[in-house]
Amino acid sequence: MNYLRPDIKRGNITPDEDDLIIRLHSLLGNRWSLIARLPGR
Repeated sequence: MNYLRPDIKRGNITPDEDDLIIRLHSLLGNRWSLIARLPGR
């Protein structure tokens, strides 16, 4: 299947990404539009 951005990771998040999301949420609060800018996601 063709994708517009083939560099985007698909599938479940890794434990490292999960920890990063938790740390970003503790720093940024509920600013999910900023937290959602994970590289490659």
